[in-house]
Amino acid sequence: MLASSQPRVILVTGANKGIGFEIVKKLIKESPPNNNVILLGCRDLKRGQDALIQLCSPPNVHCLQLDVSSRESIFHATNEIKSKYGGQLDVLINNAAIGELELAVDSATEMFSINYYGIKILNEHLFPLIRENGRVINVASACGPIVLYEASESLQNQYTSSTLTLQQLDDLVEDFISSIGTHSIEQLGYNPKSLYLIYSVTKAAVISLTQIEARQWSGAKHVLILSVCPGFCTTDINKNAPGSRHPEFGADSILYVVNTPRNELKNGCFYRDGQLLPQIGRINREN
Repeated sequence: MLASSQPRVILVTGANKGIGFEIVKKLIKESPPNNNVILLGCRDLKRGQDALIQLCSPPNVHCLQLDVSSRESIFHATNEIKSKYGGQLDVLINNAAIGELELAVDSATEMFSINYYGIKILNEHLFPLIRENGRVINVASACGPIVLYEASESLQNQYTSSTLTLQQLDDLVEDFISSIGTHSIEQLGYNPKSLYLIYSVTKAAVISLTQIEARQWSGAKHVLILSVCPGFCTTDINKNAPGSRHPEFGADSILYVVNTPRNELKNGCFYRDGQLLPQIGRINREN
């Protein structure tokens, strides 16, 4: 993917299980150890070390303690990359996420702290370390376009505006969280019957965030910033729901945007299984 004699340095967040673990496993297999340095991001270092043992402790894979909901943890992880790995990254895969069905302010606050703010803040810290022609991959979901499809035209226009700013997106997020506490979700323009409502709005926000970051950052170092849906996979988020596909297929969907030649991808856009997806639409969730 990257024309360089140096090994790629790749960070995968939430990599000790599920889709993140499968991404690391596939990265190990796809090229010789001296081609990739893989940072296995994990909130719990013990679980990360256990995952490393499951992978047979390859010499090019290293645990990086990283809780994306904590600014302090992000700060320490950034410094560790600077001190141990030359202060450079080629690929950042923002995979860490949580899901919760309870429609409550506390649940929304926690989910957004990881699924949206965690990505936003980590990207702000790590973008200066991304090398020329690097990539930032924000893992989203088809639930994002679906929840906007079911929302008001006003909300659709705000989330998809080509002039949307980070502050305006933060305001959309905070207004949504507040509306849960004031029971005004519908008045704000969301459909309260949308499936996985809070989770879906976090992912709609991630897709919009990706577009803003692409506008703001990509020109500086020719960095590609993309969002991707792994598909409906068997993970802890959906409590290993029946009918879901194996996480390795989700990993394939993500690695497509990691490895595909730059000229075959559109910066700031949203993909699943190699296909470009709309920001608003009734997309099939099941694959």
